[in-house]
Amino acid sequence: MKLLRYKITPKSSFISFPKADMIFGQFASMLFLQKDTTLEKYLEEEPKIIFSDFIPDKYTMKPSLPLSFFGVEDSDKKVFRKKQFISLEKLQDGKLKECEIVEFTQIKTVIKNSINRKTFSTDDSGVFAPYGIEEINFLKEPNLYVLYDENSFSSKQITLLLKNMGRVGFGKKNSIGKGQFTVALDKNFKGFNNFKTSYYMTLSPSLLNNKKDNIEKAYYDTFNRFGKHSNSNIPFKKPLLMAQSGAVVKMNEKKQYIGKAINNGYENISFVQGYSIVVPFKMEE
Repeated sequence: MKLLRYKITPKSSFISFPKADMIFGQFASMLFLQKDTTLEKYLEEEPKIIFSDFIPDKYTMKPSLPLSFFGVEDSDKKVFRKKQFISLEKLQDGKLKECEIVEFTQIKTVIKNSINRKTFSTDDSGVFAPYGIEEINFLKEPNLYVLYDENSFSSKQITLLLKNMGRVGFGKKNSIGKGQFTVALDKNFKGFNNFKTSYYMTLSPSLLNNKKDNIEKAYYDTFNRFGKHSNSNIPFKKPLLMAQSGAVVKMNEKKQYIGKAINNGYENISFVQGYSIVVPFKMEE
């Protein structure tokens, strides 16, 4: 499989933070709307495409490891917990102590008001009823990693679909212009540094598959996903407990990705990207 890195330029604020499983869901939906059956047997086959979360340019999230692995002094632990990112280069070199505070996003509460389009008033009573909604603005350019099967997709096709996704808008409130972005393929990216190691970090929420991936150890925070269908008699999906992005696994086998797929739908089949791209890095226990 081939690994790509895209540079993302946000064109509006976002209501939903672009997590990998949501990006995959919107990407798959666009394929099905085009009558493209590439992902039709997603639950039965090896993955043909895997996305990462939006990540700050040239950074990754801090590994989900106990503080003892970072070599941090007790007096520095409080400050270190606020450092949520580490440069890709330092992560791979095993310089885990050199995590940083990166101003990646800014969340603001914006006041809105619902309008009845028939009466052109706020509601039947005419009472002004404002409500707050949290908007996400990106302060640093995001990157998006995509791992794909070259027999199933081309980089040109993926780029076009991502551009269309950015034009339509991602996630909640895209109908009012939220979640818009443009993409550009990073042609200087040649993949992650390749070396012998047993440690890998995930770039998205994942469903750890101990048996298939031969995972010896795993360190992770949990991530709850409560998904919904946009058009279904039963709008809710089955809740999932996943390993949050930044999970660290120890394996004896070299891997580009780990995890598994799952159907969390009730009436309708719902694909979940339980796979994650992994970054190899050096670590001493």
